Amino acid sequence: MKNYFSIVLAVSLAASATAFAANTVVLDDPKTPAAPQGVESAQPAAPAQDGKSGNALGTSKKGEGKRAKGEKGEKAASAAKIGEAAPNFTLKTTDGKDWSLSDAKGKVVVLEWVNPNCPVCVRVCEDGIVADTLKGCQKQFEDVVYVAINSSAAQPDSLKKTAEYLKSHKLDIPALLDEEGKVGQMYGARTTPHCYVIDQNGVLVYSGAIDDSPSGEAKTNYVVNAVTQLKAGEKVSPSETKSYGCSVKYKK
Repeated sequence: MKNYFSIVLAVSLAASATAFAANTVVLDDPKTPAAPQGVESAQPAAPAQDGKSGNALGTSKKGEGKRAKGEKGEKAASAAKIGEAAPNFTLKTTDGKDWSLSDAKGKVVVLEWVNPNCPVCVRVCEDGIVADTLKGCQKQFEDVVYVAINSSAAQPDSLKKTAEYLKSHKLDIPALLDEEGKVGQMYGARTTPHCYVIDQNGVLVYSGAIDDSPSGEAKTNYVVNAVTQLKAGEKVSPSETKSYGCSVKYKK
């Protein structure tokens, strides 16, 4: 009988140990790789309504943005609203000169947030999407002003690489350094790339993704679409989409 109770007790203890292990989570395991951070994306809010926008095609899967679940940055866009005057600002270019939005008064302006350390930014350049966007805008307005802005001051090397990054991709456009992040936050820039289009009257008419595909299989370039509609005297639609790419690395 004593042996019988000993066997029952042993079986019971073994079952309890198994149940405890099954419901225990090991935290901070140094062997467990951390989940990737800082990459987000979002699908466009609505498709373009016409086929005159021009396509920015790319087939590379490198730097594919992931679906965004939303973040605080979405509220930051309150200072720059569609249909209202785009906030003026002055920043230093990569060669140390002052550049102000007001300098482009009377012209269509495209702002694109960039980061040389962002694989999505690299992908849209390597696939020729940014170059095609610039050409598509210049086809509508020869004097369009296309500007790259880097607000990722949390990565100092990113700021230093901005000029060479654009040069290596043969993009002859002004490159601005937003070291304090004030302009990025003023416009609500969430990702790299994140694009804005301002019309000849200084009104913000588009905010969001450069095109409709985080994976590089775009059918519609939203920036070219907006500029094309401006040229035709049409209302820009869609005027807002959700940007995709790496999160802007603002100074902490």
